Order: sequence, then structure tokens, then C-alpha cells
Amino acid sequence: MVEAAADMSWPLPAVLCPIANFCFYSSIYVSSLFLAALSLERYLSVVFPHHYKDRRRLRRVMAASVVLWLLACSHCSVVFVAEYYGGR
Repeated sequence: MVEAAADMSWPLPAVLCPIANFCFYSSIYVSSLFLAALSLERYLSVVFPHHYKDRRRLRRVMAASVVLWLLACSHCSVVFVAEYYGGR
């Protein structure tokens, strides 16, 4: 948004450009992954109501959240490294 407001030039320090891109794309990926996880959780609770209710634990939910964040950030970090440091 800053770039669009400044006539398509980056007015902030150059180090913030890749960081802003990383945060932008990571948030898109992680929100999509969490929506998919929520859909899967609801599907399992409807299809297997008794079995799934007994197996749902806070520790598993926290572990799944950490895995989803790591997956999203690792994917974006690979793109970040390839784009900004691949040719140097």
C-alpha cells in the first residue's frame, strides 16, 4: 500500500521491501491453511462425532497450529531466498 500511495516507488528503507513481501504472502498462506484445517476439523466432527470428540486435545491443536505456521513461513522463506539472494 505504501508503494501505491507513493506513485509506485518504495519510499521506505530497502531492507523493508522483502520483509513486507514476506509478511504479506505468509499471512495469505497461513490464513488459507487455517481455513483448510478448520474445514477438515468440522468435517471430521460431523462424520465421526463420537470418535473425533474423544481424540480432540489442546496439545494436538497447538501442534497443528505450529506446523501450519512453520509450513507457511518456510515456503515464503524459500521464495524470499531464491528471489533476493539467488543470483548473488
